[in-house]
Amino acid sequence: MPERTHYLNADFDLGLRRRPRRIDGPQLVRQVRELSAQALIGAGAEDAALLRVDVPGEFLDYLHGSGIETPRVLAHPEIDPRSRLRPFGWSAEAIELNKRHGTPVPHPPAGCLARVNARSFAFALEMEFGTHDSRFAVVDERAGLERFLAAADSASEWIVKAEHGNSGLANRRIRGTTLSDADRRFVDGLLAEDDRMILEPWLDRQQDWCVVFAVPFSRSDLRIHETTCTRDGALIGALFSDENDLVWREELSATAGRVAAKLEREGYFGPVCFDAFSWRDGEEVRLRPLVDLNCRLSMSDGAHRLWRKIAPERSLFYRFFNRRKLTLPDEMVAAAETLGDLRYDPDRGGGVLFASPLHFSKLATIFVAEHRDGILTLEREFRARFEG
Repeated sequence: MPERTHYLNADFDLGLRRRPRRIDGPQLVRQVRELSAQALIGAGAEDAALLRVDVPGEFLDYLHGSGIETPRVLAHPEIDPRSRLRPFGWSAEAIELNKRHGTPVPHPPAGCLARVNARSFAFALEMEFGTHDSRFAVVDERAGLERFLAAADSASEWIVKAEHGNSGLANRRIRGTTLSDADRRFVDGLLAEDDRMILEPWLDRQQDWCVVFAVPFSRSDLRIHETTCTRDGALIGALFSDENDLVWREELSATAGRVAAKLEREGYFGPVCFDAFSWRDGEEVRLRPLVDLNCRLSMSDGAHRLWRKIAPERSLFYRFFNRRKLTLPDEMVAAAETLGDLRYDPDRGGGVLFASPLHFSKLATIFVAEHRDGILTLEREFRARFEG
């Protein structure tokens, strides 16, 4: 396989908006830059990682000392023209970088990418597949949203989603049937950048998954992993395990095949992932098999590669913490020593591994244990010791 340059351009989704402007905010710029360092995780020594942020040498030394190989580091917009670019998503900027390579990677046209990554496109698929809730709505003005909410049950709760944007950056939970001032600012901000948004009922989520595949579709490439989210539905992390107890596997696999066929007819090819979750409806647990459709790599793509390299017969949990809430030293060596018996040991094949530098606002952390229950025990112990 040719050498690859991994590039986690986390602003891909937001850049698809018709009038993107929030993408230049200092907090978002920092978050996107720091997330680019996740391209290091799971990449091979023969590959490169294109980063928008400086990574201290002590972090790379820490990974090497933990038995984790790392790729060559390229400082954005530097490229290795001999390699093949592998971006998180084919943004306009990634497409221009791709042209500078000796063998540019084929990708769908920009118009197709914007169309199939729109939340309204996924909503239309849900209606076509017959899995949608009649209370869903696509709205193009705040007044229309407020009219819809005014007619709803007074105890209802809702999720407003941007037409383009991943959950951590473009969703908001609405409690009740009227918008607060903060809600209005959020909604007006979305409509200033794009033409519509999606309103969904808040459901009593039980368990979340990410379904990953490619177009053209091959069942052998399909994988489904568990995800964890905040109470408001924003992604926290991904759990990889070969413990095959997913009762919804066949239904999710069939949904992936139907989605892939539709995307292929639309002219799309390449990586795809979509979210799904089970939810409680009275005494019954039901499945929502297609939630948010993303025609790009999954955020945990690198963590999945790392799992297959270092712990394929064990379980691995990849998750983010708010750095301000963790009482850890600022130096990598000291923080690793502070972990004590929890520290990742490649010979033991388990423990806690830091997956980003300690000065980042979001600390990527990896937990490895023999089984899923061991992962959750390890995470609880880490939080009990270090989450203030």
